[in-house]
Amino acid sequence: MTVLVTGGAGYIGSHMVHELVDAGEPVVVLDNLSTGFRFLIPAAVPFVTGSTGDRELVIKTVRQYGVTAIIHFAASIVVPDSVRDPLGYYRNNTMNTCALIDAAIEAGVRQVIFSSTAAVYGNADDAPIRENMVTVPISPYGTSKLMSEIMLHDAGAAHGLRFVALRYFNVAGADPKLRT
Repeated sequence: MTVLVTGGAGYIGSHMVHELVDAGEPVVVLDNLSTGFRFLIPAAVPFVTGSTGDRELVIKTVRQYGVTAIIHFAASIVVPDSVRDPLGYYRNNTMNTCALIDAAIEAGVRQVIFSSTAAVYGNADDAPIRENMVTVPISPYGTSKLMSEIMLHDAGAAHGLRFVALRYFNVAGADPKLRT
């Protein structure tokens, strides 16, 4: 079982790559390096430079490395930027995720972990925020992530794709082994 980590050269993705390697899991990284850094990835981990929106590249990568699961971190994440450039966020976060899901299904991948965001809840009145609360995003960033969750849900119903969406707030911390 090989895990494809998209956005694996980014902050959260690189931590996941190190955790997978530490656990003995085979892993391959796909990243366009627009905000990530190749040096964050262990030298022994196969690295593919490219976009999750490149359907043919994703299919080739999945088949070449025997990928059975995808952990999808690749996205644009700055809320104010999403307000200034909503279509860029829909292109990168939603359309590229659509291409990734489509390629995964065609190549036989049936398990996805999706890095979503608590921004799908908008300005929730209640605290703590619960998973079953109404989703009312107030930014293109939050909307782009929610749209991707909806696509995963629908692809799951139609094609047996199993997925989980992680809706977390801001992430902070360092690798205790100082690798990232």
